[in-house]
Amino acid sequence: MRSRDYARFFKSNPRLPFRCLIRDYLANGLSNSERTACLLHHYMRLKSGMSAELLERILFQRVTVLETEEDDLHCEISLSFSRPFEKEGELSFNLHVDGAIVFVLSFSIVPGWVIKSDSKEVLLISRLQGMKDYYPQIRKATKALSDVAPAALLLAALDGFGRFLGIRRMASVSAARQSSYTEELSIFYKNAYDDFFSDIGLSCNTSGFFLSSLPIEEKPMTSIKRGHKLRTRKKRQFKSELADQVCVRLQQGLPSEAPEHCSEMESVQTVDI
Repeated sequence: MRSRDYARFFKSNPRLPFRCLIRDYLANGLSNSERTACLLHHYMRLKSGMSAELLERILFQRVTVLETEEDDLHCEISLSFSRPFEKEGELSFNLHVDGAIVFVLSFSIVPGWVIKSDSKEVLLISRLQGMKDYYPQIRKATKALSDVAPAALLLAALDGFGRFLGIRRMASVSAARQSSYTEELSIFYKNAYDDFFSDIGLSCNTSGFFLSSLPIEEKPMTSIKRGHKLRTRKKRQFKSELADQVCVRLQQGLPSEAPEHCSEMESVQTVDI
């Protein structure tokens, strides 16, 4: 935390090192030691995995990983430090439509043992949410981006980030463990987390986290209905190219001695949503 790379960042965000004292930081039910381990692991991993220039750009500005304009609709996917929320993940992939953020996936790099995973580290999704009152923009963006829904787009972007750092496991909070969960809105949280991840084939472990490898294993083409196969292939190709692009864009800021994870010719598998 005293690293020169973070000096200006922590000076402008003096409360950040103490986020782990928030009881529902990242997920409900984590202990003090688990929250502290997550915060430290995340920032140590960022520092060791990317150049100082790229790190500074992500923390203070944003990195655009996809930008397109179609029929006067401007769409962008960016990676940045999570603002303004303090407890729902340290980084965010954001879908922008005409300059407004309409969908967000927030995550942190955490030790696997915190969520009862055998993996050394995982990308933990702690927020997956469309912004209120932006449904028309979300619908238009979905159509413009090869009919791939925002959640699927941002999961593909997360896969590219994981490939960039060599992290091939992800997890997500369940509804009850989402840090803003309330009983009054339980049906909405269940739909956004439990139903969503169950529908794409993920199972919840005994600790209340959905676990998966990256890329997420998808349904075989033989199970796709006749007449939908061509559309499905196009959507999968689009997401595969997005994951590749995220990895390459971020890798351009890596030190020369860093491993080139993006060069691995593995197929990107994300479920069509």
